[in-house]
Amino acid sequence: MKRCLLSVAVLAAMVTVSGLALQQSPTLLLITWASNAPPEMPVAAVLIEMGLNDPKPRDWSGQATVVGATVTTRDGYRFRTGDEFVQPNGWKAASHRGIRAPQGNPAVNKMEPVATVGVVLHLQDISPDAELTVDFADKEVGKENVPLKDVLAGQIHKLKGGNVVIRLISTAAAVAEGRTEDDFPAAAYAPDGSLWVAWVSYFVKDEQRRTEAPSLKEQPKDFHAYDTPGFGDQLYVKRYHAGKWGPPMAVTGPGQDVARCAVVSGKDKVWVIYSAQRGGNFDLYCRVVAETAEKDKAFVFRRGPEQRITTQPGPDINPVACTDQDKIPWLACQTWIDGQGRISVFRMDDRGSWKQRALLEGGKGENCWNPAIAADNTGNVAVAYDCYHDGDYDIQVAVFEGKSGNHRVFPVATTRKSETRPSIAYQGERWWIAYEEGPEKWGKDSGALALGKGSPLYSDRSVRLVSLDSDGKCYRPAAELPLSHVKNPGAQFRPDWTQQYEKATRYAYPKLGVDLKGRLWVTYRQSFSSRYSSIPGSYWLTLARRLDQKEWSEAIELHHSDGLLDHRPVLLPHKSGGLLVIHNTDGRYTTPEKIANHVYAGVINLPGGDGPPEQVASAVTPKPFSTEAAAEREAVRRIRDYRIDHGGKTYRILRGEFHRHTEISWDGGADGSLEDMFRYGIDAANLDWIGNGDHDNGAGREYPWWLVQKLTDAFHVPGAFTPMFSYERSVSYPHGHRNCMFARRGIRTLPRLAPPEGEKSPGGVHPDDTKMLYRYLKELDGVCASHTSATGMGTDWRDNDPAVEPVVEIYQGDRMSYEMEGAPRAGYDPKSGKEPANIAGWYPKGYINLALGKGYRLGFQSSSDHWSTHISFFMVLAERPDRASILDAIKRRHTYGATDNILVDLRSGPHIQGDEFQTRSAPVLSMLVRGTADLDKIDVLKDSQVVATLQPQGSRYEGTWTDPRPESGTHYYYIRVLQKDGEIAWASPMWIEFKN
Repeated sequence: MKRCLLSVAVLAAMVTVSGLALQQSPTLLLITWASNAPPEMPVAAVLIEMGLNDPKPRDWSGQATVVGATVTTRDGYRFRTGDEFVQPNGWKAASHRGIRAPQGNPAVNKMEPVATVGVVLHLQDISPDAELTVDFADKEVGKENVPLKDVLAGQIHKLKGGNVVIRLISTAAAVAEGRTEDDFPAAAYAPDGSLWVAWVSYFVKDEQRRTEAPSLKEQPKDFHAYDTPGFGDQLYVKRYHAGKWGPPMAVTGPGQDVARCAVVSGKDKVWVIYSAQRGGNFDLYCRVVAETAEKDKAFVFRRGPEQRITTQPGPDINPVACTDQDKIPWLACQTWIDGQGRISVFRMDDRGSWKQRALLEGGKGENCWNPAIAADNTGNVAVAYDCYHDGDYDIQVAVFEGKSGNHRVFPVATTRKSETRPSIAYQGERWWIAYEEGPEKWGKDSGALALGKGSPLYSDRSVRLVSLDSDGKCYRPAAELPLSHVKNPGAQFRPDWTQQYEKATRYAYPKLGVDLKGRLWVTYRQSFSSRYSSIPGSYWLTLARRLDQKEWSEAIELHHSDGLLDHRPVLLPHKSGGLLVIHNTDGRYTTPEKIANHVYAGVINLPGGDGPPEQVASAVTPKPFSTEAAAEREAVRRIRDYRIDHGGKTYRILRGEFHRHTEISWDGGADGSLEDMFRYGIDAANLDWIGNGDHDNGAGREYPWWLVQKLTDAFHVPGAFTPMFSYERSVSYPHGHRNCMFARRGIRTLPRLAPPEGEKSPGGVHPDDTKMLYRYLKELDGVCASHTSATGMGTDWRDNDPAVEPVVEIYQGDRMSYEMEGAPRAGYDPKSGKEPANIAGWYPKGYINLALGKGYRLGFQSSSDHWSTHISFFMVLAERPDRASILDAIKRRHTYGATDNILVDLRSGPHIQGDEFQTRSAPVLSMLVRGTADLDKIDVLKDSQVVATLQPQGSRYEGTWTDPRPESGTHYYYIRVLQKDGEIAWASPMWIEFKN
C-alpha cells in the first residue's frame, strides 16, 4: 500500500489545478500524524563487508569496536555454516564461493563467483566524533580506525584496496518472522502516531518443500498427496506504539486466498483492505481493525465484521489506499470489467461505506495496471497508473477534487518506450511520479532467430522521475538516476546475449516517499545477478536515494530486502527526520542458508538535503500512430473471429503458450516477474491463454508454487484471458524436459525419481522417471509436452503415452525448430559449419519425425522458453475459451504451432487437424490459410516427406489436395505454411488409415 505523503509548505492562496478550484489547508494533517509518533532515539546501521575482490574463499575473522556510539545489535551478512559471532565484539567468518549453489552440483558451484561476508552494526547515541575500529585476525589485513561521520552521511569507506568496505545501510527489525511465509506488507499511520502494518502469511503444508523438493527414492503407490486444492493464506495486522509492537491480530480466518492488502486510517478507525478469492473470483473486502476508545481516545484493537467492497464478476486486485486532508479514506484497485483492465477509485462516505468515484480506463481494448495513490495538503487525491496504448505502456495521473469528486487525467510519460509501475507522492507543491522505463517494442519479436526486432521482458529497465505542477505541466529533475547498462537488448545471439544479460544492471519497481523535512526519496530494485543459484530468480536488492537540489545521494542498501524482483515496500516519514520503510525479504542474499519470507521495518536517514530540487521542463507529446500495432490487432481479431463449424461442433482458435518463464526460475532473471508474464500475455502478445513454465514452479519449493497458483487465478478474466496451471519438469537427455499442464488448481509439482542406489543412470534419474510422470498425469488429469527434443534437454523418444503426451513443441522461440533435420529453422550439426548450428547441443535422435515414425501420435505447438517473446504461438482449436475446453482440445491434438498470427484451418472430410480416422477413398486435405504477409509456399507432408508444394498468391489460400498415390495402412499428413517474410506455421498431423 502506498501511503499518501504531503508537502511541508503551507499556502494561503486559492489556486487552480486544471480547472479544479482547490482551497489550501492551513495544516498538514498526515505529516502531523507521523509527527505524533512518540520520540525515538535516531538509529543507524553500518555494514562491514569483506572479500569484495577475493579470487577464492578467505578467512575474514576479526572484531569491531565503536567509540562514541552504542552498538545495540549485530547481524551476520551472508553468514553460513561455520560463521558466527564471538563475544563481546568479534566474529568468525569467511567469504564463500557462491551465494547458495545447488547441492551436489560442483560444476555449477565452480561457476559462482566468491561471495562477500559481512557484519552489520546497529547504532544509537551517536556522537559527532564517533569512531569505528576494525581489527582482523589476518595480520596482512590488520587494524584500522574509521571515523563514522562520513559513513553516516552516505560515503563508502574502503579498506585494503577496496577488498573491505564500510558503508551505511538501513536498520532492520523483524515485524513478522514465524514459520509462515510472510509477504506483501502494507502500512499506515493513525492520528495518534501509531503505526499499523498488515501482511499476508502463507502456511506451508509440506515442510520438505520449504526449500527444494527432494528426489523420490521410489514411486508412490498413488498421487493423492500431490492434489492439494485448499487455500493457505491468512491476513494479519500489527500495531507499533510507544516504542513497542503489539501482538499480531488475524484479520481473516485461515485457509484464505489473498492477493495483496492495504491499510488506511480515518479520524477514528483503522481499516485493512484486501483482495480475496471467494466463489471463484477475486473481490475487495475490508475490516475495521481498530477504533478510538471513548475515554482516552487511544486506538485499540477491535476487529469489525467483514465488508465486501466490489461485486462485479471480474477480478479486483492490487488495492492501494490513502487518507485525504479531510480525514477521509480513499481506495484504488485494478479491476477487470467486460474483459478490460481498468482502475476503480473509491471514497468512503459518512456512513463508513466505500462509494465508487471513478472508473479510469484507456481506449477500447487498452488495459490499465498498477494503481498508486497519494493525497496533497488541500483535500485532493491523485491516482497514477499505466495503460497499454497502441503497442506500449504509458503513465497517466488522475487528480481528484476531494469534495466534488471531479477529476482530470494528465498523461505524464507517453513515449514509444515501455513506461510502467508508477509510484506517486506530493512534495514541493507538486505531484512526483516515479516509474519504470523499459525499451521500445517491449515483449515484441525477440529470440534466437529474431535478432533485434523487439525486446525481451526484463533485459533493460531504468527508473525515471517526473513532476506535475498545479497547471498540469510536467518537469523532470535536473539530476538523473543511473540508467540500465544493457545496450541494444535482445540484439545478441545466444549465448552471447546470456553473457550480456549477466553483466547488465537493471533498476525497477520504484517507490516514492517524503520525510518530515519535505525531502523526496526513491527506492528501487537493483539486480545483482547470479543465475546459477538453486534459489529461483536472480538477486535483487532495494536501494534508496534522496533527491537533493542538484544531485541524488549515493545509493543506500535496504538491509534484509533481498528477494524476488516484485518487491513493493511502503515508504513513510519517520520521527527521526528520515524515512521508515516496511518491506519483505526471502533471505536469498543476506541469510542464504535460511530461505523464508519475512517482513521487516527499517529506518534510513542522511544529513543535509535542504532546498527544492532543480527541475527542467519535460514535454509530453502525443506519440505517432503505430501501423505495426494496428496490423497486429487486425491479425488477432481475424483469428479470434474465425469459427470452424464442423462435425456438429463449433471451434474457435485460442492463441497461447505454456513455456513462459519468469523470475521464479533459477535462470529466469531476464524473464521478469509473474506480473510481467501476465502483462505480456494480455497486452504485448494479446494471447487468449498462457501457462507458467517455471522450473517446478520454483525448484519444487512450496511458496513460489503457491504464488504461481494464486496469480494464475488472480489474472483469470473469464471469456477474455485464461491462464492454465502448468510448470516445466526438466530432466536431461535422453529422458527430456517436459512441460506439464492442468485445468485445475492445487496440483503439486512432481519430484524426480532417484536412480537405483549405487547405479549411474542416463540423465541422472531412474529409467522409469518418465513413466512415473505419465502415471501422475493420468491420475491427476494433466498433459505434458516434450520441448527442444533434439538438444541436451530433449529425448531419444524412449517413452510416450498418447493419453497424457498428445503434443510436442515443434518450434521454440528461444531456439529453433525440431521438426526434422533439414527443415526450415531446424538446427544442424555444429561440426557441419552450417548456420544456424543447433543451439543447446546436437542430439539428432530427438527430431520429431523420428517419434512420428515410431507411431507416436503428437500434435504440434510452439512456445517460447526463456528470453524469447512474440515469435511462438500455441494455437488451440477449442469449443469454449475456458480451462476445461483448452485441456480437452490439447488432449485431442486439435492444435497447431506458428511463429506469427497465421490462421490455419486444415480438415479432411468431417475431421480436423489432430484427428485419426479411417477412409476407403483417397485422403483429401482441405485447407484455408490467412497469413500476416504474402505466402511463399505450402508444403504437404506425408509421413514427414514433402509430397506436394502449393504456390499460393497473396496472403490467403483456400483449396484442397488429394493424395494421388494412396497406400494401405495408416499414414500421417500435415501442412507446413511458409511466408515470404520467413514466418512459419505447422498444422498438426492427421492419422488416416486408408482401406483399399
